[in-house]
Amino acid sequence: MPHFRNSTESYGIIAQAFHWLVAVLVFAQFGIGVYAANLPVSLARLQWLSYHKSLGLGILALVLLRLAWRVANPPPPLPDVMPLWERRVAGANHRLLYVLLVVAPLAGWLYASAAGLSVNWFGLIQVPDLVAKDRELAEVFKALHIGLVALIALLLAAHIGGALRHAFVRRDGIMHRMLPWKPDRKS
Repeated sequence: MPHFRNSTESYGIIAQAFHWLVAVLVFAQFGIGVYAANLPVSLARLQWLSYHKSLGLGILALVLLRLAWRVANPPPPLPDVMPLWERRVAGANHRLLYVLLVVAPLAGWLYASAAGLSVNWFGLIQVPDLVAKDRELAEVFKALHIGLVALIALLLAAHIGGALRHAFVRRDGIMHRMLPWKPDRKS
């Protein structure tokens, strides 16, 4: 039976749900962002960019909720058998991912505001502009948003690579801490 809170051995089902939901949405967001950016100026492009902005706001909200849950429910510690350098790299990667998953959507929102492109959440809630319309500032925020997203992609590649290394090379159970199912230990 799944546990709601984190234990010393694994993440609880709520932390796992936040992790996997954000992961799926971030990968969808990469695809939508690249697709929309490559469309010619058209109604379809505006629609896809609207989805992209809405999804970005959703990811921002989920990451903030996830961080609040993490403060109230600390993650299980990494095992002492992991080398100190590896624990430090994993911790730094996680912290940077959290920061970027907050800052990148904000940079996108700032870009949209400065470009004079309204932001709403799936057509339901109009969100305020964060800055006044300014073409030069919009270009700065656009470049910042793209750079931050590229950095997120690199950090995710390292994160996924580390998880796969623990699962298939080291076989130390680290990755299983974030899975809702537990492996059969008989093998």
